[in-house]
Amino acid sequence: MELPLDGIKAVIFDLDGTLYLKPWLPLRLICADVRHMFVLGNERKARAELKGQRFGSAEAYYKALFVRIAELSRCTPEYAHHWYEENYMPNMQRILRRHYHLEPWVPMVLHELRRRGIKTAVYSDYGCVRERLEALAFDTRWADLIADAPSLGGLKPCRESAMKICEELGVAPEETLLVGDRDDTDGESARRCGMRFVLYHKENITLA
Repeated sequence: MELPLDGIKAVIFDLDGTLYLKPWLPLRLICADVRHMFVLGNERKARAELKGQRFGSAEAYYKALFVRIAELSRCTPEYAHHWYEENYMPNMQRILRRHYHLEPWVPMVLHELRRRGIKTAVYSDYGCVRERLEALAFDTRWADLIADAPSLGGLKPCRESAMKICEELGVAPEETLLVGDRDDTDGESARRCGMRFVLYHKENITLA
């Protein structure tokens, strides 16, 4: 896969499914916390319901997320919050560290983009992005910006969240390329902002 870089000043990479592939990840998360398997499933349902909505802040987003998880799971939002912080995210980091690795092209491509003066960002719908990147042996100094959608106020394909990344990188949307593995979230984020988009499949990335 060749990235079209003509006129591009920044490249945004999706994390999960792009910088690393994630076969069996949901099953491994269930096995790591069988007691809460239904809460885990309801977290995924809640996130699907909230995707693309604008909340304005991480606090507002997480409040809505934990309320919806609680409604689906018949627990309290406080319980959902505790599970997320004490079980879900730590398990995610441990599993990534043990079973997953970056795609082989990642260090080379990021270094080459920097050499060419093109800014880079990593963008994920989940929190704890730096911790998850470190679990994958990704040096966070490789990217100019590490961004998580909750902190930007809304999950993909929320237009305002993607626009904030451009603002922080100091580039216009039309000068930005987004690389991701899902057209409905990554691709739609790009289209709503006027960015270019490349749909990633498991293959090496080269630069035009």
